[in-house]
Amino acid sequence: MSSLKIFFDTYKYLMNCVKESLKSLDYDQLKNIFKLLINTRKKNRTIIVDGQGRSLQSMLLTEDCLEHNGFPIIFPAINANVRPWRKGDIFFFNSGSGSGSPLKHARSAKEDGLNIIGMTQNTQLLEEFPDTVLILNPSQKRNAVYAPLGTEFEFCSAVIGSCIGSSVNDTVGEANRKFQMHSQALLDLFEHSVDHFEDHLDSLLQFIGVIDPYLHPKNKSHVYFQGVGRDSIINHVAAIRYGHLHKQVGGKVVKDLRVISMGHWDLRKEGDLAIVTSGSGSTSQTLNYCLQAFISGMNIFGFTSFEDSDLGKFTNRVDGCLVIPGRKDRFSMYNVTLLHRRNFLPEFELNTYLTMDSLLAQIAYNHEITESDMKAIHRLKALE
Repeated sequence: MSSLKIFFDTYKYLMNCVKESLKSLDYDQLKNIFKLLINTRKKNRTIIVDGQGRSLQSMLLTEDCLEHNGFPIIFPAINANVRPWRKGDIFFFNSGSGSGSPLKHARSAKEDGLNIIGMTQNTQLLEEFPDTVLILNPSQKRNAVYAPLGTEFEFCSAVIGSCIGSSVNDTVGEANRKFQMHSQALLDLFEHSVDHFEDHLDSLLQFIGVIDPYLHPKNKSHVYFQGVGRDSIINHVAAIRYGHLHKQVGGKVVKDLRVISMGHWDLRKEGDLAIVTSGSGSTSQTLNYCLQAFISGMNIFGFTSFEDSDLGKFTNRVDGCLVIPGRKDRFSMYNVTLLHRRNFLPEFELNTYLTMDSLLAQIAYNHEITESDMKAIHRLKALE
């Protein structure tokens, strides 16, 4: 376990960040949010969500939970022109800094008569949006080794946003009860998963071993993160994070992971790596990615909750599979259309989010990639 110490320390650190955020929540604000969401669902009004980078992807998990909980299809702000907002709609933003385009868009939405909901670390936003903005305080003392470039806010907002989206009910009281139940279920899952991973050290090391060769600057092959639906959201988060595994010394690149999240799949080639995610392990689209990758001569690693699923068995025959607890149903929601779920909580997806971030911290530590190294290739401020 010593060679995975950073992984376990990071996993527990981020889990504790969630606990701290839940402890410090203003539950009067949460009640206001539930009241607004309940009224919006009754009126069948539109919700627009917004954020940048990982914050946007975390927000998309909230969006998915709301849609599965009886709300109309929700658009991110970047797609708002498909169906322009109207007075009385909700604008729901997620931004740790509470700045940049999400704040600009929120102000415009407020001027146009929309109701504003937000998650942020910026307490100054309470002056502008006093009733329905949640302040998240994930860590009193952040750790750059466990969360290089910061992921505390993004992960905590993914958890809390998902709990909000999956908890909306007929009354504020029942929504609050569901929120408490869902947030505790996730904490219990994370606690249980620590023991689970201690029993699956080989699979964790296997994943790290698969990534390592792709960090060599002479290796020009690409790493693809593939999945559908909510798994694609988690893959986008991971791609953003893993794409920062880069290091230069004296102007010379010594570490470089060439990451592609979902697009450009038709440009895959022999020697590339496909990291494929499916909670059920039975989603046909995801299994097709595996088959295409295999035919192309790619390396393939899987993430699923069921080792004996089609995905688990297939990837174990190639480069390996990591079982991540969380998914209870073995059937794929994308292959079965008979069910419409209410109060659906994305437990596997959130646990995969946490696990991938923890593995990234271990890989960065192993290769002496620091937060400063990652900041050197972070996106340009001009593009925010």
